[in-house]
Parts: sequence; C-alpha cells; structure tokens
Amino acid sequence: MLHLRIRWLLTALAVFIGISSLAVPAAATTFDFTGLCTDCTGNGTGTLVVKNYTLGDTLTKANFVSFSYSSNLLSYSLGSVDDLTGSFSGATGPAFIVLHGGGYAFGSFPLGPVLSPWCTGSAATCGFDYGFFSSWSMAGAVPEPAIWGTMILGFGIAGATMRRRQYRERAIYA
Repeated sequence: MLHLRIRWLLTALAVFIGISSLAVPAAATTFDFTGLCTDCTGNGTGTLVVKNYTLGDTLTKANFVSFSYSSNLLSYSLGSVDDLTGSFSGATGPAFIVLHGGGYAFGSFPLGPVLSPWCTGSAATCGFDYGFFSSWSMAGAVPEPAIWGTMILGFGIAGATMRRRQYRERAIYA
C-alpha cells in the first residue's frame, strides 16, 4: 500500500512538472517589423529581441537584447542601446517603439488602425528610411532547452511508473 502511494505521488509530481513547464515563458521574445518604404524600394524590415517582457508593459533599456534593420538603402544591427521606450499592446499591429543606439535611431508611432508612420537612420535625423504604414508581429516563442528537459523527464517518470505498475499487476495475478 505504501508503494502504491509513493507511485501515485511520483506520477502526480511528474505530470505536474510536465504541465507546469509548459506555462513557463521563454526568456527572450522576438518582434518582427515590416514597414512600407516611402523613400526606399519595397519594405524596411527589422527584428527586435527583448527579454523579461510582457505585452502591454513599458519597454526599458533593461529589456533590450538586440535590434536589426534592413532595406535596400540601409542596414544595421545593434547589440546595445542608449535608450528604448514604448510598448506592444498586442501580438500584431502597430506599436509605439523608439530606440537610440550605435549612432542610429528607430521609431514607429501608431496613429490609428491604418496609419503607423515609422523612420530610421542616423540618431540626429532618423530620416534615411521612412514610411507611413508599418506593422509588428510577435514571432512564435520557442521553449528553452531546460523546459524541454523537464517535460521529457516528467513524461519519462510517468511512463516508467505506469509500466512498472502493469508489470507488478501481471506478476500478482499470474
């Protein structure tokens, strides 16, 4: 009877670990930017990676991980910034983001459901690439390796417990 209680406890613990690990957010969140260029050809695209960020919160310099931007006229990548402010109100759509770093500035400003002007360039002018329509989208989160390991361990313990129980039941009734 004691062994049965221990097995049930281990099974419950394994299932709890597996389920709870699914709710743990990834440490870094990636947002992809697309802006229709007015002064360049096609689109300007960018990728902002932040850490410890929840949608709706105000971004700070402490959240910044990296930012990269590219168009047919300009491309740069930043590993640090002097300033970052703004927020994402949803996983997609216009967003208010302003950052300065490495001699570059980037800004996007939602002015309604359709108009969302943006610009990027030197920190002094922010006018090398600009446009009137832009959008952000949150890239799909990928669980960290530790989360995968915990899930696999949890399911392994649950499976081993169930297999052992079947083996013991066969031995008892044989």
